[in-house]
Amino acid sequence: MKAWLILFAMAAPLSAQVVLPATGKKFDTRTINGSGGTSGVSINNTAQPVPPTKTRLTSYFLLGDPRQWKSTDGKSLLGTLTIFEDSVLEFDAANPAAAREAAQKAPPPKMPDKPTLLRDGKIRLLVNQKPVEVPLERLSEADRKYVEDLNARLPK
Repeated sequence: MKAWLILFAMAAPLSAQVVLPATGKKFDTRTINGSGGTSGVSINNTAQPVPPTKTRLTSYFLLGDPRQWKSTDGKSLLGTLTIFEDSVLEFDAANPAAAREAAQKAPPPKMPDKPTLLRDGKIRLLVNQKPVEVPLERLSEADRKYVEDLNARLPK
């Protein structure tokens, strides 16, 4: 009996079945469109010229230094009073370096002869380099007086 077990134990590795994967010899490629036929994609390697991008340079006309503006409900806002007119220059630039160079060579903006400080009961503040319109009635009494005094001094 021991002899049979030894022979069986020795023969077991010899009679092991080798399992091959179910895939074929090579992986087949399939088309995405499901047609099963040959379809191709052509890539044009000719370099296309990059059109220049439009760059806008917006200048805001500031009236004074930044100040803390108080609202009627006690909130405050740090901003600089600006007029409603802007100076906008548009130019073509091929890349950011060319845009910076063109902005540096641009002529300085000219303030309008009759600037608008109040429009539809609102003032315009430059907050974090963005213009924000604030209704005059939301400002504290001291800030409203400051705006009205400044508006009286501007040319009409």
